[in-house]
Amino acid sequence: MRAIVLDRPGSFRVAEVPDPAPGEGQIVVRVDACGICGTDIHIMDGEFPPTPYPITPGHEFAGTVVAVAGDVRMNLPVGAKVAVDPSLYCGYCRRCRSGRDNLCENWAAIGDT
Repeated sequence: MRAIVLDRPGSFRVAEVPDPAPGEGQIVVRVDACGICGTDIHIMDGEFPPTPYPITPGHEFAGTVVAVAGDVRMNLPVGAKVAVDPSLYCGYCRRCRSGRDNLCENWAAIGDT
């Protein structure tokens, strides 16, 4: 598939990258629409220290489910239209337990590096 790849701060290219396959507990979504947010701009400018370059930006997206791992227990069949929240919340820290998962102490995000 074609994707933008940020090789290092200030340097990007359009590249052919391998189509993803779902790992355990995962689905693959074909991106139909993608936004570029402030975090992506900080990554492009080299202002987001944990960034593992090269990286493909665009973690805010919507699309169509194209593959589902066998152990996925949600009703997300191939062909389903989805909007993706890239945030991964632990569900166990005090903030998650109080309904403030946006402040999760163990927050992470999905994405392909």
